[in-house]
Amino acid sequence: MRELARLYSIQISYEDAGGETRKASRDSLEAALRARIPEGVDLKEAPALRRRTLEERLLEPVTVVWGGRRPTIETRLQGVVEWQITLEDGSVREGRGEVVDGSLVLPDRLPHGYHTLKAGQAETFVIAAPMEAPAPNARSWGVFLPLYAVRSRRNWGAGDLGDLEAVRKWVEELGGGVVATLPLLASFEDEPSPYSPVSRLFWNELYLDLERLPEWSNELRDPRNVAPLQNSDQVDYEAVGAARRRALEVMARRFRPDDDFHGFASQGAYGYAHFRAAKEERESAGYHLYVQYRMARQMRFLADEARRAGVGLYLDFPLGVNPGGYDAWKYGRSFAKGVSVGAPPDAFFTKGQNWGFPPFDPDAIREQRYDYFRASIRHHVSHAGILRLDHVMGLHRLFWIPVGGEAADGVYVRYPEEEMYAIVVLEARRAGCAVVGEDLGTVPKYVPRMMERHALRRMYVIQYEIRPEGDEPAGNPTAASVASVNTHDMPTFAGFWSGADVDDRLEQELLDREGAERERENRERMRQALTSFLAARGLLENDSRDTKAVLEALLRFLSASPAEIVLVNLEDLWLESEPQNVPGVPERSWKQKFARTLEEMRGDPELTRILRTVQEARKEVHGNET
Repeated sequence: MRELARLYSIQISYEDAGGETRKASRDSLEAALRARIPEGVDLKEAPALRRRTLEERLLEPVTVVWGGRRPTIETRLQGVVEWQITLEDGSVREGRGEVVDGSLVLPDRLPHGYHTLKAGQAETFVIAAPMEAPAPNARSWGVFLPLYAVRSRRNWGAGDLGDLEAVRKWVEELGGGVVATLPLLASFEDEPSPYSPVSRLFWNELYLDLERLPEWSNELRDPRNVAPLQNSDQVDYEAVGAARRRALEVMARRFRPDDDFHGFASQGAYGYAHFRAAKEERESAGYHLYVQYRMARQMRFLADEARRAGVGLYLDFPLGVNPGGYDAWKYGRSFAKGVSVGAPPDAFFTKGQNWGFPPFDPDAIREQRYDYFRASIRHHVSHAGILRLDHVMGLHRLFWIPVGGEAADGVYVRYPEEEMYAIVVLEARRAGCAVVGEDLGTVPKYVPRMMERHALRRMYVIQYEIRPEGDEPAGNPTAASVASVNTHDMPTFAGFWSGADVDDRLEQELLDREGAERERENRERMRQALTSFLAARGLLENDSRDTKAVLEALLRFLSASPAEIVLVNLEDLWLESEPQNVPGVPERSWKQKFARTLEEMRGDPELTRILRTVQEARKEVHGNET
């Protein structure tokens, strides 16, 4: 079992967030192995088969060439080798070279791109990538908002791209340049989580700005149906989706396809639309083609406008996909069977987490030249000025949990990190998109080193960084980072400051009573250390009981820091206590609307004052860089 785990890059132990070594159980190790070895192969026979497969491989399926260096190809070929490389543009280079110490060095540098090298009957997919992803085009600040949560007079009970554009213009007027949101990807109507998309290649029509579509007419909006959806404090996805669909189906019938539409549909949308129609058991492929076409056009316009005006949209790339969705069906060979992805227990989630989606099969994605992963990354970076990679550790390893098992029973499986980073960096450089890695949780030391090597920005989150001891209890954001007070997976600042999240964790049995008491005592030490730190820096005059004063002081601290981007969670500005996501509690996740409408936010002098303070602090420190 140990030998087989080594051959398949499965870790038999790992170091948890507390620094303790955790060993894999036999059952979890066997489940991970069963997901990797060929079907029908006995575990006892598998090591010999795996060794033979690796030894007979003359060229690796994938080769990475970094930073314009001369290509070095690892090979088991010997002597003088004739080779041919077909570049991405279709041109061909040929030559002969001698294999020395298992490597064939080509004479000329390759242009950045995807190429295919053949030597004899063997071939390798060559990724020639720049060494670093681009930086954001300016130091800036912006706001974070879950788009579905936005209330406005014009939307239909859930925020849409018209609201996103309105927020972007508001932030621009105040001097900012970034609007960050959660994934905007296609999803099933009964699955509100933005992290369980049907596809990472198509957008969610829930966010279409209906009244901006060419096929729109005013009689399609019935105030009697829309008003209850607007007035609800939570997004009723099924009701909102049904009301919008009635209008969209009328517009789809009015639509007259042209060459642009047919070109769009032929690039994969036909297959997606027919999959959705089959799932719905109705003749709705035409509807899905129409909404995807219109969504693609609105996203393109919004992305271009955001880049023209500032840093651009800050989009979120989810780690996985819905196991019953289009991507899992279309690219099923890319995913491992019998296991799901999650995270081991840590200080926040003491039982661990099971996210319920299938992991990539490391061998399969290499054999398929990462076609799906490349397309998914390209889809996002072509629209974003900054792309956040959810759980960036997934480029290195993922925590595989046997289906039906507990999250704590998982094992880590390693991935070809150089190859995955090369794709991310190449696609990002081509699109001019900066990349941020969500590196919170159990983070091995090699992850930040790799991120720095390839210029992926890190996340600095105050609520994660606070330590009650030392001279700098809030730490210090680095230059190549995106800084914020919290994230969508954490308590709001008001909830954190009051300790409401401790009560939540006690109720969910993530803490026992003794652990909750220790956490409350630690939280009080955090509050005292942080307020003393902020007061010493001249950022806070009042004591820790004034939650808004502490929040403003923290925002000024972040704004004056070296961080390239500072994000303000809009809900924190009115001291919202209920979080957008309570992991493991679906009835309290991904549904809550903002307490204020977009019109009220824009007209609120207090909110405007706080955001202007952020702009002034950024400009004072960074001047014309902002």
